[in-house]
Amino acid sequence: MALAGESAHTGAMLPPRLIRWAFRLSLAGFFATLAVYAALVVFIAFPAPFFGHELRGGAITFHSETPLPPEAAGMGEEVTGLLSAAPLGPPGPVDVWLVEDGLPLRLFFAGSRRASGLTYPVTSLENVFLRHADFASNRLVRGGQAVPPPRTLSYYLVHEITHLQLAAHVGRWRVVRMPRWINEGFADYVALGPAPPAMIARAEAGLPLPPAVFGTYARERVCVTLALTHLSGGADALFALDADLPGDRACPLLPEFGIALGPPAP
Repeated sequence: MALAGESAHTGAMLPPRLIRWAFRLSLAGFFATLAVYAALVVFIAFPAPFFGHELRGGAITFHSETPLPPEAAGMGEEVTGLLSAAPLGPPGPVDVWLVEDGLPLRLFFAGSRRASGLTYPVTSLENVFLRHADFASNRLVRGGQAVPPPRTLSYYLVHEITHLQLAAHVGRWRVVRMPRWINEGFADYVALGPAPPAMIARAEAGLPLPPAVFGTYARERVCVTLALTHLSGGADALFALDADLPGDRACPLLPEFGIALGPPAP
């Protein structure tokens, strides 16, 4: 005679056929999800089917769903010149895909719907995705509103292309593991220049650094500026740092970062 506990346990067991079907459905769901992500990676790496128009200026080729204005070529040449004078030197060929609302936005900005520009360096070292560009006024447009200075269209182009150059310089997987303050701060350092003394003083005093005045990654740019000023070894020494930016301090001029306060590095 079976015990009551054994009887309850036996009755609660699922039939073998149901278990097999549940396993097959789970496996099918896994492979379907994998297929969706694989398709997304392919589209991000090869977005050309969504864009019917292109125009080149300098090292940059702009792609759009609608015809591009002649100012795009001049913008490409200007940004190529700005990057050529930056620490990582002239850029290689870059494709900038101007993404409008709708399916393309959901697809190519899957990494962050709130972003104005995105790169996926693990997938491609040539592709930059930007929101709608107003070349005549040097502005990026989001939700029908132009993004105010200092975040101009040329700023976003230099910032995003610097991410690709950095990935090419240090390697795709290193750039993924790199602390965010270095990755974003260096891109803003290149796009807006070194943080000026008054900006550094505000950061060290704990005062706010509004994006509309100082850029999106103001605190990070201050820290990169100070690191490049005081860190022996220059940019490569900066890229080799692994520590995150302390939340309770203005900048990483601390022994654990290997950055010593003192006179500027030669």
